[in-house]
Amino acid sequence: MRVLFLAHNLGKTRHFDRVIQALTDRGHDVTVCAAHKRNKPLKLGDFRDNPRVDVVTNPVRRTDEWEPLVRPLRQARDYLRYLGPGYAHANKLAERARAYAPPGWPERLADGGPWRRRRRWIKRALETAEDLVPSERYYELYLRSHAPDVVLVTPLIDFGSYQTDYVKSAHRLGLPVAFLPFSWDNLTNRGLVRIAPDRMLAWNETQKNEAITYHDVPENRIVVTGAARFDDFFEMGPSSSREEFCRRAGLDPSRPFLLYLCSSRFVAPNEAAFAREWVSAVRGAQDPAVAACGVLVRPHPANAESWSDIRFGDSENAAVWPEPAKVQADPALYDALYYSAAVAGLNTSAMIEAGILGKPVYAIQTQEFAGGQEQTLHFHYLLARNGGPVEVAATLHEHLLQVANGLANPEASADRIRRFIETFVRPRGLDRPVASILAEEIEHVAAIRKRPRRTPLWHYPARMALRAALTRGFGRSPKHAPSQP
Repeated sequence: MRVLFLAHNLGKTRHFDRVIQALTDRGHDVTVCAAHKRNKPLKLGDFRDNPRVDVVTNPVRRTDEWEPLVRPLRQARDYLRYLGPGYAHANKLAERARAYAPPGWPERLADGGPWRRRRRWIKRALETAEDLVPSERYYELYLRSHAPDVVLVTPLIDFGSYQTDYVKSAHRLGLPVAFLPFSWDNLTNRGLVRIAPDRMLAWNETQKNEAITYHDVPENRIVVTGAARFDDFFEMGPSSSREEFCRRAGLDPSRPFLLYLCSSRFVAPNEAAFAREWVSAVRGAQDPAVAACGVLVRPHPANAESWSDIRFGDSENAAVWPEPAKVQADPALYDALYYSAAVAGLNTSAMIEAGILGKPVYAIQTQEFAGGQEQTLHFHYLLARNGGPVEVAATLHEHLLQVANGLANPEASADRIRRFIETFVRPRGLDRPVASILAEEIEHVAAIRKRPRRTPLWHYPARMALRAALTRGFGRSPKHAPSQP
């Protein structure tokens, strides 16, 4: 079987390395297609020793008259989703989508704008417009040249993503195509799945419901597999002794320590100041067991440079992790979680990894970071009141009481955390690696027999009218929109 994996940039493959390995172990050839590698040359990287894996570039721009029109069309749809009732309080998400929207659209669609009362009609019109946009022949030639048995796509939901055209071209050619969500939060905080694939291989029932509710993906096209990105973490063990780890971290190995997990810049743009406040609160805790704990702050891998000069010299037995962090299967993160007494933070996927190790996890819900917490949908999945691993507090005082209770009763949350990991990360069984499940499901997608999609005759005159309307409305692609990650 020949697998064509459209990953946009090679960094996106890190959540699927085990899947690629599982596919090649089963005798399949995998071609990973990427537009770039974060401004670095494309290389085989971790796949260089695997003769069944190749890495190539892929086109990202259409070559026809639709090229200047499709991205603003999709960005308009992506922005419109954040004006719906499900995002009534998601101001920060709406502002990010607004930055990608075509000029003039946010003002017209906003409350008080001339199009406000027509949002539902405009939504349907944009959906129809996407259906009318033809498959790009250049992309069709690219797919034909690789002759794949199945096409995989991730992340797909970037604002205005060109990958929509690859899904459309795969349908046009009769090639089975599957969408692999990159992360747990992507379906609620980025763009849309604009053309439904033949299959979406979802992490869990939550993600399945998101795809149905927010992206109109038919239920019968969604298969729940689990999250392969955590397979490495399930198989890891401590890479050093507790004494050695504490020495590297700059902590007293004779005392328990609390681990603070930093969040992305989007969630917490000025987290260092808050972390200092948190460390001071721990040191001043009324409960002596909390106040006596060491404190280790782990910077987010994508935001580590902002912590390079930050130290807690005024607090005893408190440190910032001094070594560069890995974004995937980091042994130092595993050791930090494994040896910690409890974990705290704002909103980060590392809280899920803490749950895998059964650690009690706590979050402080703040007004300062409401845009990255309360105003996001995925944050609520983590909360204990919704069956998640995280006990949330509204104040630092309440937070410290929760931590004190957790230190005194470390097994109190164990069952709830285990159930969350079972349903959210490995719904097909805690003992079953997800990579092999995904590889099997990809084989099932490749076995789908579909006919090349024909164009209805009425599409041809409708396309002419649409292209004229979009040219008047959009013109050239907007220059102000941020580049895709």
